[in-house]
Amino acid sequence: LSEEDRQKLPNAAQNNNTQAVRLMLEAKWPVDTPGEMGATALHWAGFNGNAQMTREILRFHPNLELKSREYPGTALAWAVFGSGNSWHQETGDFVGTVRALLDAGAEVPPHAEDLEPSLAVLEMLP
Repeated sequence: LSEEDRQKLPNAAQNNNTQAVRLMLEAKWPVDTPGEMGATALHWAGFNGNAQMTREILRFHPNLELKSREYPGTALAWAVFGSGNSWHQETGDFVGTVRALLDAGAEVPPHAEDLEPSLAVLEMLP
């Protein structure tokens, strides 16, 4: 795949397109491909609070501690921040997304409370 083609995976995740992400990953596209801001599909799934997409991506064993470039945070940090600040903060399943990432072994970012999470996400963090 060309660099331009590989960008389609994180772009689909940024656009909250679970089906496209699933199909690309099943076709063996590289799961940790960075897109805009150095964010992977898992970062965008977290930011959008898309628990279904997050679980789909986790099946392909992404690097849970990979940090994005412009906002140096992991997918879990993006989910925590997104729960209080995302375009989908009212409609996303941030509790389910954070739970999936924690269950997969993602490390809670230091000072997670400074990421302005929703109360529901803040209360579930260890």
